[in-house]
Amino acid sequence: MLAGQGLRNLEKRRVVDPHMMDADYFREQAERGRRLAQGIVNRPDIARQLHDMAWDYDEIADHLEAGADEVRHPELMPQERRD
Repeated sequence: MLAGQGLRNLEKRRVVDPHMMDADYFREQAERGRRLAQGIVNRPDIARQLHDMAWDYDEIADHLEAGADEVRHPELMPQERRD
């Protein structure tokens, strides 16, 4: 089978973990990222990345709570706010 055909078949069978459609799951992951960031004192770059990740998870949760029926990668979503 050609690689392209396998990818097309995979795209047709999009299977989503039920957690991935639950805003609470993303809120918990955001909080986890913030807790991890607080524990990193000697690497501000890593702490900033964790805070950014937490913001992305909160943004996904906001979209799900607003009725989104699909989760998109944070870089594909419009950026509405930054803490």
